[in-house]
Amino acid sequence: MEVHHHSHHPKKWKEYLTEFIMLFAAVTLGFFAENQREHVVERHREKQYLESLMGDLAKDKQEMTFARNFTNNQIAGLDTAIDLLTNGIWNAENIKTMYRVSLRTGGTRPITFIDRTSSQLRSGGMRLIEDKNISNLITEYWQLIAQLNEFENITIYQYKLNIKNLTYKIIDGTKYIDVKKKVIGDDATLLTYDKVILKEYNNRLINLKYDVKAYIINYFYDKIDKKIEELQKEISIKYKIKIVKEVV
Repeated sequence: MEVHHHSHHPKKWKEYLTEFIMLFAAVTLGFFAENQREHVVERHREKQYLESLMGDLAKDKQEMTFARNFTNNQIAGLDTAIDLLTNGIWNAENIKTMYRVSLRTGGTRPITFIDRTSSQLRSGGMRLIEDKNISNLITEYWQLIAQLNEFENITIYQYKLNIKNLTYKIIDGTKYIDVKKKVIGDDATLLTYDKVILKEYNNRLINLKYDVKAYIINYFYDKIDKKIEELQKEISIKYKIKIVKEVV
């Protein structure tokens, strides 16, 4: 019996070239498909981040309103104390008023900015924000918050600490019958009527009022409010995300 051997003809270079091109095309298409898939995923995550940030900004804006109300109320208390110290008429009613407003002059209400989304963005999420203007606005927003916190925690804190230490020389804490309701004993008097001490106290209150009004309210609060509105508007326009108006 004869055995027939199949002859294998060597491939021509054109066949090798065709196979190479087909393989290269398959790899390239696969690469582009995977790249496109990652792009779609990242754009989805980007929008999720910005939707979450919009919710945080609404809460921050509400928090700013509360902080502004507290600070304005504190300034009103400072105005009253400054008027009393400037006039120097210490009848029973004025002394009671001084006791009441002294509770407000050195108090602090920390602003709680929502860090839920910002912490994720700082941990690598910022690379997903394609719009450079929005990316810059977010960074500027964080910088303003950091500057406000630093100013309050260092400068304003020191002012209030100095005022508090002087208050111990002027106000008798045992005369507060009910601090919450601001009920003052009828026998309340100032611990000292020394004009130098009272003048220093007044000067410190005037200084605190100026810095709180000029820097906290008219600079930081106003700039942060404006930056929130800028961010909300830009995100809404570029990413078609609705601005959150009410926070539950």
